[in-house]
Amino acid sequence: MTAPAGVPLHRYTPALGTAAVAVLWGTSGVLVRESALSAAAIAFGRAAVGAAALGVWELALPKRPRRGGVHNYGRSAVRSLFWSGALLAVHWLTFVMALQRAPIGTVLLGIYLAPLAVAALARRTLQERVTPIQVMSLALALGGSAFVLQPGQTGGGDGLALIAVSALAYAGSMLASKKALDTVPPARVAAGQLATVTVLLAPLLALDPPAPTRADVLVISILGLVYSALALLAYLAFLRRLSATASGILLYLEPVSALIAGWVFLGERPASLTWLGASLVLLSGVLVTREAVVKDAPSRAS
Repeated sequence: MTAPAGVPLHRYTPALGTAAVAVLWGTSGVLVRESALSAAAIAFGRAAVGAAALGVWELALPKRPRRGGVHNYGRSAVRSLFWSGALLAVHWLTFVMALQRAPIGTVLLGIYLAPLAVAALARRTLQERVTPIQVMSLALALGGSAFVLQPGQTGGGDGLALIAVSALAYAGSMLASKKALDTVPPARVAAGQLATVTVLLAPLLALDPPAPTRADVLVISILGLVYSALALLAYLAFLRRLSATASGILLYLEPVSALIAGWVFLGERPASLTWLGASLVLLSGVLVTREAVVKDAPSRAS
């Protein structure tokens, strides 16, 4: 992919960075399958480890100017931050439950119908305009998803319900995150989200305390440090410089990554139509990336 004439290459950073995060997140299902813990325990563990890591990171930077608590950013920002974390908790919980019932690629391609909801609500909630290129990209991604979401591969009615709830929760979390980022720095949004997830899921663990093995601890540590703290922080930093719709479309690369990871590491063999769907998703990502570097990435970010 070549840069449009007159556009500096570094203007690709938000779009390509989001794509890289999506590819990383797509491999998380392989780790989840290595743990025998419940969905609640995995979601709680990764959130708690991630929140602790971001807290330590904040404390290790004493030279940064003090901004006070998150409440100093205003009630609207605090509400958006809370809902972004609460909906993220619902998304992670139902996501892991769905992974335990259906193939990784199928779950993720179903969940990534969420950008359709983001595009539909972005104008009202964020005053974002959905462009014709974004509409075409969404149509391509939706068409690709349709080739993968076959009833026999979704874990029955329970699997479909979990995928639907996870998709809607993910869309809501993305919109709330984008709104919070208007005034709250990405590091604090990430820490706030993970802390909220930890608090909300703690009662579920109290009802059924887990007994993690060493393998479970390793999986949770990697998910918390790499996939939650580091990747979430990077994603939010890039989301601040992209429209929510463009970011959502780029995240369709996550299920493509998951398809490949499931094929390589877990022996899941996608059908021919699945690969056709993945190709359509990749094409949609290329289209929205080219548009994002020209229109979505503001000049002040360069």
